[in-house]
Amino acid sequence: MKHIFFTFILLSFLLVSCDPIQTEPINYSDYKPLLMTKEKLRNSIAFEAGKDLQQPGKIYFKDNYIFISEQYKGVHIINNKNPENPENLAFIQVPGCLDMAVKGNILYVDNAVDLVGIDISDINSPKVVSRVQDILPEILTPDGGVLQSKYGKASRPENTVVVGWEKI
Repeated sequence: MKHIFFTFILLSFLLVSCDPIQTEPINYSDYKPLLMTKEKLRNSIAFEAGKDLQQPGKIYFKDNYIFISEQYKGVHIINNKNPENPENLAFIQVPGCLDMAVKGNILYVDNAVDLVGIDISDINSPKVVSRVQDILPEILTPDGGVLQSKYGKASRPENTVVVGWEKI
């Protein structure tokens, strides 16, 4: 009987001494993903006439040309031979584009989860010359919040990728 009593007292002390588990509130994102099938993504790069900048991102300068990324949309090509009067030459549509780099005559851009090389040796006629598929991680939410489960990978149509974000 003494043994049961002491065991009960010991268990009581152990339970009372435990701190309650405190959890941080989850900071859910205020954005929902814009999706595109991988098949459509792989055929989505298009060369268009110059257009106005909406959400400019990174800037790269090469041979009197300025390359400005348009967040989630593509890359602007600006002719800067006359800095007093720059000319908006072209826009390369690249869904899911956030980053770019130039090495030699190749413009490297992220096309959501793919890395694409575009030959810019003839700036008036750029050509896609390479694509490494599924090499990059999925684009994160702009506000850094946790994605709501209804927008998570498990809830999305199969074979789709995030190419941008829309405020909820």
